[in-house]
Amino acid sequence: MATAVHISNVYEWLEEIHDPEIPVLSLLDLGVIRKVEILADNKLEITITPTYSGCPAMDTMEREIRERLTAEGFEVSVLTSISPAWTTDWM
Repeated sequence: MATAVHISNVYEWLEEIHDPEIPVLSLLDLGVIRKVEILADNKLEITITPTYSGCPAMDTMEREIRERLTAEGFEVSVLTSISPAWTTDWM
């Protein structure tokens, strides 16, 4: 079971998750991870934004985020936000 965690730890774990379509980039490199929140009771809330509407990799990204953070003992919620729209400036 996870205990106190610093947000930098969560970002380190997320850095390990690579884009399914461009595996040389992590989800952080790609700018898909919009927000990370540490909630009470070992819960994390991660907000992601697709690189384009209808991106087929979103389900895979969400699953991999859940799997990686659950492995650290957290209950994970992954939210998708489409506004503002993703931009290459986030890379």
